[in-house]
Amino acid sequence: MVMEVFSTITSPVFPELVVALALFETCLPWALLFFGALRTMNEVRPFKLVFLLEVLDFWEAQQELAEALESASAKGLLDFLDSPPTVRRAQSFPQGWDISSPR
Repeated sequence: MVMEVFSTITSPVFPELVVALALFETCLPWALLFFGALRTMNEVRPFKLVFLLEVLDFWEAQQELAEALESASAKGLLDFLDSPPTVRRAQSFPQGWDISSPR
């Protein structure tokens, strides 16, 4: 179903797929499934991958994500992309969001 919806994008250029991360874990236990799904989506409609970090400590999270992406790249999980992923910072948090770590 997701691939059918994804393939209905009519724009000849589908520039970016943005993945928002509010909480970040360095081990990325879901990496194989996540990047496998992205690979399949890229086959349907090529895109530039963008990670949007919605975290309070952007610089630390950015470093952790960079290390995780470097590891994923070394394992060949990103070889389907035409260019490396981009990392951006969310400008602000919607009111009422609690992005603190669960206890």
